[in-house]
Amino acid sequence: MTVPRDPDAARARARAARDKLMATVGTVQERLKPRNLAQEAVENAKQSVTTIAREGSEAVRARPWLAAAVTSGIGLVLARGWIVDIFRKGKDETTEPKKGSAKQNSNAEG
Repeated sequence: MTVPRDPDAARARARAARDKLMATVGTVQERLKPRNLAQEAVENAKQSVTTIAREGSEAVRARPWLAAAVTSGIGLVLARGWIVDIFRKGKDETTEPKKGSAKQNSNAEG
């Protein structure tokens, strides 16, 4: 490509290139402002959550029994402490103290 050696044309091209570069820099600066970055992150998160929720609901509709089984399993794992406490309480209430236990002996001595 041959470029004419006209200084005025070269200055005009340089000015046009500089203006284009400054516009690009301005656009990049605008996109990199913290407010704009935060807004873009929130929009991306909303979109991701919406997609996950939609896919999850489609999976539950396709296999409701599997979803119920998984949910029940998670519930049992989370409630295992309470379940163990319930069974321990029931076990403690059904056992009676034996005759001659430590409580009776300590009362007799005192």
